[in-house]
Amino acid sequence: MFNRRPHAQQSPPPPRKTDRPDFLFSFFTPGVLARTAFGLAAFAIRHPRLFARLLREGVRDRRAFIRLLRLPIDLLTIHRSPLFDREWYAANHPEIARSGLSPELHYLLHDLPDDWRASPDFSGAVYLELNPEVRADGLNPLVHYEQYGRFIGCPVTRAEAAAREEPVFPADARELDLGLGDEPSVHGRTAVYASFSPDGRIPDRDLLYLRGLREVCDNIVYAANSPLLPGEEEKLRGLASAAVCRWHGGYDFGSWRIGLRAVRERGWLAAERCHELVFANSSCYAPVRPFPGMFRAMEKRRADFWGLTFNTQRSGTPHLQSFFLVFRRPVLDSGALESFFAERPARATRNEAIDRFEIQLTAHLRSRGFVPDAFVRPLFPRLHEFTPTTRPIDLIRRHKSPLVKTKVFSGESSQPPERVLAFVERLNPELAMTIQSDRNHRRSLAGLQTRIRSAFFR
Repeated sequence: MFNRRPHAQQSPPPPRKTDRPDFLFSFFTPGVLARTAFGLAAFAIRHPRLFARLLREGVRDRRAFIRLLRLPIDLLTIHRSPLFDREWYAANHPEIARSGLSPELHYLLHDLPDDWRASPDFSGAVYLELNPEVRADGLNPLVHYEQYGRFIGCPVTRAEAAAREEPVFPADARELDLGLGDEPSVHGRTAVYASFSPDGRIPDRDLLYLRGLREVCDNIVYAANSPLLPGEEEKLRGLASAAVCRWHGGYDFGSWRIGLRAVRERGWLAAERCHELVFANSSCYAPVRPFPGMFRAMEKRRADFWGLTFNTQRSGTPHLQSFFLVFRRPVLDSGALESFFAERPARATRNEAIDRFEIQLTAHLRSRGFVPDAFVRPLFPRLHEFTPTTRPIDLIRRHKSPLVKTKVFSGESSQPPERVLAFVERLNPELAMTIQSDRNHRRSLAGLQTRIRSAFFR
């Protein structure tokens, strides 16, 4: 998968001193393997005929076999989900008492005529209607939401989907397109940082992230999918070289499209000034660790573009997650990024931004002969679906990740947010304070949005 198509103009990289086994990231950890084996054994003892039938189906169909392997974890997911009401479900399915199945197992294994309704608050049919790409994953709708949908913002109800319309910004917020000072080339890198601020203010987490990026990048364009309040741009002086802030409706890729044009026009991607272009966004807190360590490690890798992690979420083959991407000279010289944006609309829904941009970018560049790599490599990239960012402590401790996703601290992680925060505090106390302050701010905003939506949709 990672075989390099060599470029004649590039010299071989220096040999790596070690290949540490713990660098290979996978969900095939001893704990998961043990729980899966124990769960399947218990299931086979309690439901031998059903297990035999599922095993026969698995022998004939690879996807059925993977579903059988996932059975213990998926059952646990449904059992723990606050959207699954087992008493309500059992009362609405009297056949469960005769079948000997638990409500969770019945919900997982049966194509239900009542729209996969797990509780009064969750309808699988509505979830599939709002997120049609989920059908291709072959997962139970509630399992998909709890394991993946929460992390990528899939709406659960029509009211939630309707609330995600064009945002309303403060009346005195204004669009910006200004230069803040051209920096000389020291690191040979340029960055475009995509952000979104519904209240028109630049959050502290962005400023801390930009300060970390300045350790490895010369010129940074702060590209926000929102206007700013007067005076907010002063926060960027000394951190960013330009700011382009306006509502465009294209999510992060819309900001990167605008930022790419800005750095081209300013000459910051000239070969003599820049050998790597960085795309970053505000969906992460950083730096947990200083960025130079990751960039030094990736300098030893031969790739045309790279990111922090691969992902198979919503796609059959691994793609680079878009929250942090780096493109090298072969890609920049080819015009492949410009052609990628030219082939896609300027505006997009959230799901379109994932399906038509994030997932397809890796395929687009690979089809042109460019080779991807990831700082954190998966052990078995094609065997099962994985979302590495749901295990932030593993990424930080074992793989030296300088980033942690903001959604981790909203409970959308397989590891407790408070434990993650305590781990971050040991490495970067200032970042931990910023995270805690940002969490408090997000709670107040979420409470206000909930009250507005309740009043609007009641």
